[in-house]
Amino acid sequence: MNETRTGKPISCQTPEAALLYQQGVDRILGSESGAAELLDMALERDPQFALAAVARYLVAQDCGEADSQRFRDQAVQAAQGASAWEWEHTELLIGLIDHHGANRERALAYIETTPTDLLVISKLTGNLFFYDGPRKLETVLEVFESVAPALGDDWALLARLGFAASEAGQHQRGRELLERALELRPQSLFSVHALAHLLHDEGAPVESAALLNGWLSEYEEGAREGQMYGHVQWHLALSEWQVGQREVAWQRYLAYCAPATTTCGPVLTLADCGGFLLRDYLQSGEPRPLDAAVRAHIERVWGMLGHPFIALHVAGLMACAADREGLKRCEEAVAASGEGPNRERALALVSALRDFTEGEYEGAARTLATLGPGDRIGIGGSNVERILVELIESACQERANAAP
Repeated sequence: MNETRTGKPISCQTPEAALLYQQGVDRILGSESGAAELLDMALERDPQFALAAVARYLVAQDCGEADSQRFRDQAVQAAQGASAWEWEHTELLIGLIDHHGANRERALAYIETTPTDLLVISKLTGNLFFYDGPRKLETVLEVFESVAPALGDDWALLARLGFAASEAGQHQRGRELLERALELRPQSLFSVHALAHLLHDEGAPVESAALLNGWLSEYEEGAREGQMYGHVQWHLALSEWQVGQREVAWQRYLAYCAPATTTCGPVLTLADCGGFLLRDYLQSGEPRPLDAAVRAHIERVWGMLGHPFIALHVAGLMACAADREGLKRCEEAVAASGEGPNRERALALVSALRDFTEGEYEGAARTLATLGPGDRIGIGGSNVERILVELIESACQERANAAP
């Protein structure tokens, strides 16, 4: 009988297709190169393989493939002849892909009865990190802890549980879990990325650079097309920048992390671009114009500006270019977005960055001070974004103190 990576029976015509699917899912969970190719081969052997089709749709959407809809259609059609759990997996995963902020309660109910479905769990928790507001850290950790007994010493679960624990402040536990995940699957881009996050939060750029340089020297060839490859290079560039190797960091950023060169999807590309350029501007005080690729990427994500994560990075890019008109346009767009806490958080971030560029440092600091701990978690993303807000506050204070 053909099975998933965790032993659940699946409807598949050939053992070869089932094995290719399992290998493709491992590549997805590890953010490694080659997932699309493996899933394509699985579908060549069995075009009615619903699980492979919906996994391929996930990859296509993450990569921004123009014809991703064909995999969605194939998955929906194939699921009609699959088992009940495969049909539910397909429908739920499509829902989490197409409507990022929706399907929360249905997905949480599903994993209570299907705790080994790491594709659904991973997509759900990724959405929660971005959309779920002030309690997201506890919620995500609770999700992974709830499925841990069913998954045991599974490297992909350990990596995600370790990341969630470290984001929730449990750094020693997170490190132990992540190191075990890397021991089990050392080539996992996801796992080394999560450990780099932990080291960033601990203020350990030297250790982070050593980790990433060592990992890349051994596993880079199998990671170049992975969804997080550009982001892992960004973590290395950030570590280099933090230890004073500014030019080295800039060259790495331009080669691997900028919108014109990265392998990442649109949101992570924005975060890497905005996060790097804004940090450099806050430290140097030297504005620089945005190139055409950055401007084009801003337009690509403009429709999401009402989300504070997007607002922080778009406004940050405008600020580091000293683009006051761009910041005004951001503020107007956020003010016109739907009412609610997200709009208020986004508006506070944009307004503070506008004040900062105009030299109103005390006003910018006062605005940022209105964002309490829950609001900052509700910005979305990881602790990296919360630290970025703290860096803006520190820059405001330094400039205010230096004013005559």
